[in-house]
Amino acid sequence: MPSQMVRQTMFNVGEADVSVWKRTEVPEYLAAAQSLLNCEVGTTGLVKKRKGTSLLYNATAYAQFNSKMYEFVDKNGDYYVLLSAGGTFYILSTPANEINVITIRGNVVTSRGTNVVAVAGNLQFIQPIPVPYQTGDIDSLDYTQDNDAIIFTHPNYSPGRIYVSQYNGVNPPTFAFQYLDIYPLPSYDFNTINYNNFTVALSVAGNILTFQFTGLASDPGFTNAWIGGQIIGGGVSEVDPIGYAIITAVSYSAGTVTFTATVQIAFLTTGYDTQGSQYSIRQPIWTSPPAPFPAPNPIVSGYPTKVLFFQNRLWMANTNLLPATVFGSKINSPINYDVGTGRDTDAIVYTIGQTDTGSIQWLNGGKQMEIFAQNFEFACPQDQNSALTPSTFSIRQQSSYGSSSSLKPVTYINDSYYCTKAGKALINYHFNGIGQTYSSSNISISSSHLVKEPTNRALLRGSDTSQDNFIYFLNPTDDTITAFQFASEYKLAALTPIQFQDNIELVDIVTINNSVYILKYYTLTNQYTIEQFDEEQFIDCSFSATMDVNGNVNGLDLLNGYTVQVVYQDQDFGQYLVSAGHIDVSNEGFSGTVSIGLLYDVEIRPMYFFGGAQASPFFKQVSRIYVDYFESLNFYINGTLVPYQSFSNPTLIPQTDTAIISPVSGYDRFSTFSITQSAPFNLQITAIAYQIDTAVI
Repeated sequence: MPSQMVRQTMFNVGEADVSVWKRTEVPEYLAAAQSLLNCEVGTTGLVKKRKGTSLLYNATAYAQFNSKMYEFVDKNGDYYVLLSAGGTFYILSTPANEINVITIRGNVVTSRGTNVVAVAGNLQFIQPIPVPYQTGDIDSLDYTQDNDAIIFTHPNYSPGRIYVSQYNGVNPPTFAFQYLDIYPLPSYDFNTINYNNFTVALSVAGNILTFQFTGLASDPGFTNAWIGGQIIGGGVSEVDPIGYAIITAVSYSAGTVTFTATVQIAFLTTGYDTQGSQYSIRQPIWTSPPAPFPAPNPIVSGYPTKVLFFQNRLWMANTNLLPATVFGSKINSPINYDVGTGRDTDAIVYTIGQTDTGSIQWLNGGKQMEIFAQNFEFACPQDQNSALTPSTFSIRQQSSYGSSSSLKPVTYINDSYYCTKAGKALINYHFNGIGQTYSSSNISISSSHLVKEPTNRALLRGSDTSQDNFIYFLNPTDDTITAFQFASEYKLAALTPIQFQDNIELVDIVTINNSVYILKYYTLTNQYTIEQFDEEQFIDCSFSATMDVNGNVNGLDLLNGYTVQVVYQDQDFGQYLVSAGHIDVSNEGFSGTVSIGLLYDVEIRPMYFFGGAQASPFFKQVSRIYVDYFESLNFYINGTLVPYQSFSNPTLIPQTDTAIISPVSGYDRFSTFSITQSAPFNLQITAIAYQIDTAVI
């Protein structure tokens, strides 16, 4: 066969699993790669070196092995990191927008923003907050944030919140924890009492209802557990057909159960029905705790485990006895679960009536309220011009993958992303609009090897200068991150792996003010750090240190036992093993501020050489390889260094060019080439091409 030129200008499919390396008939074959280690795929299709990380804070004094970070934003738009530990949470303030000084054509321009940072800021510790949650509780916490408060739910604790308790002028605010003072609690008729043989007598004095069941042979089981529940009976008119009161006391004596209740909607007090089966006595779904922090006490019904602010209601779900039930507060009243008579602003209690639903794993605020259960995915359809109300509320099944209990879903515009219950696939939950429906699709079919039971995620939205969107999935099984790059208008949906150096464990990941923070544990030094993905860094854990004229750099105790990279004035000054917090740099007499960090390797390996959809089993020979690169330095193609430096100008300056190499090899059925880099510089590959001959041998 004659020679042909094959060109690949995009990597929009990302790193492909070995099971699809020979699927040459798939149109996306020339948009994938065998390896994109420590790479990102941009919306234009290019592949580039991933961001490095900057050291923001040494959190060793506060963090522990299962700590979590949460984003907190107050009413002034100031952002904070909330760091959890057993019995105490810690508040840290995030870097404020810096005053950035840049020079444009000789003019000094001062601006405020986040696009150009002259000196990166660090986190600042504000205060500890005592909380009831202990080390073993942290992994089971769910959370939602709104209006100066972040609310937590846990199966063993009444819902609580961390909130701004006082603003202090120019100083950071004061934070505190409290249980939510919910009244009335959501209630439910568990059908544990047989009403049929009861005789009812009721009377009302003012707004106090006395409600009695008589003719009982023994105490039927009404106890103080019903306090805060509801009595539902006949109302006084067609306008108010339902009488409704909140129980305040319960007693039993000589065959009579007496309820005392506060009337919310008037009862019919003459000519009322005396048959017990015509009334409903509803028990609170959980009980309020004593102050300040009781010992864990999951009562029979348990506390709700899932929580969400959505459409000005506080939604909760999944108690021990009601694992498939959701509870929505009154509108604009998040601690009031008064169902009233079902008016538009009243609270909502709704059980998913579907066989084999399983427990609710997550509530998520997407285009509609989304409910992810063990075996199904649901949505609460609504007209775009109306809110969810007791009269309009319904739940509709949309798909049946089943959701992971470990990974909280994340939403971007019309799409939510979640992990299947086995933790082996990532699903796009897409709002179609037509018929108010959703569709689910597996976004990881071609990259299934990168889905490793993730436990947390961080969303990075595209900016004005870059439309690249990312979701970073944390994989604790091997301390890696799987990066998902997506942009529907460019048909970008790429999964790529991020690896860090040995002897580093990843504890948590979170988005704070559209920046991605990572909590790491350095096993050689027993240190915890909070680091931030940084567009300007190409080393990890980057921080500044001082190098004297003799090459001495001290104060590196954090990285004792690690080999660190030294960068001075954007130049590579080599790698050195840290001992006793010290390194000696071969610096040729230079001195000043250096960047210290950990180097990470990059590997770009395209798919097998492509001779056409039908030529997969043929033998192939490549005579030329072309690699287009942009503002890149110090990388190799099949082990051959791409020239970037001349004797006349020894300074390392990023280059833009096309590298051409002639591999020395014969015919082979399955071969490819690699682009690698182990240097603290950028690498951006815009396209590759190769001249290929195919033959049947």
